[in-house]
Amino acid sequence: MKIISTTWYILKLIAFCILGVFFFVLAAFIRLFDLWKAIRIFKSYLHLYFRFFGLKIHFEFEDSSIKTNGNMVFVLLNQSSFLDSLIVPTLPVHKLRGIINIEFALYPVLGWFLALANFVIIRQWSTQAKNTLNRANTFLQKGGNMVISIEGKRSRDGKLNVYKKGPVVMAIKSQSDIVPFIIEGTYQSLPYKSVYTKPAEIKVRVLRTIPTIGLTYEQRDELVDRLRFTAQANSLEW
Repeated sequence: MKIISTTWYILKLIAFCILGVFFFVLAAFIRLFDLWKAIRIFKSYLHLYFRFFGLKIHFEFEDSSIKTNGNMVFVLLNQSSFLDSLIVPTLPVHKLRGIINIEFALYPVLGWFLALANFVIIRQWSTQAKNTLNRANTFLQKGGNMVISIEGKRSRDGKLNVYKKGPVVMAIKSQSDIVPFIIEGTYQSLPYKSVYTKPAEIKVRVLRTIPTIGLTYEQRDELVDRLRFTAQANSLEW
């Protein structure tokens, strides 16, 4: 039975990758005329992955108005699985782009789609910070939303990594509301270094906004501490 289930899993994975090429070519063509329609094709492809591998994604918003608002920085408080990078682009919010680590951008098909969707790909915050912040600020000021992980890398054991200041600095620069959110269940489905996605119920909890209007760069540490406290209050462990 194990051989059969493993073979079936591999066949589904191969089929998903082949379909990915088709979806990407279609999205790339549509991208010439309408970016957001191309992104919807990308989201459809991701939802196909969820169906293929038995993942049920549930979004819970503490404030439903967040879905339609703009000029917000969505900050993922826990990056515990590769699955997070598949779920984040499907957040049901207005005009979402993101900032991702080069690690994810190198994945075939997924990386292509993220580049096509105008996600900002960075190698190192320290060397690319100014350019990244300027691009994000322009997009936010036009009413768009950005999404980024505050850890900057996946957890190896399900516990939190050290929080970075980049997302907070971005929000302060553009005077955008910070929207912290948590993804539950992905580590149990696909932990670090695993290649087998287990069927699971995944919950994405989008918390209430944290305003940054009037805050300055000097207050960045206070905001990081507040996000850390929010993570602890929601049972995330260091």
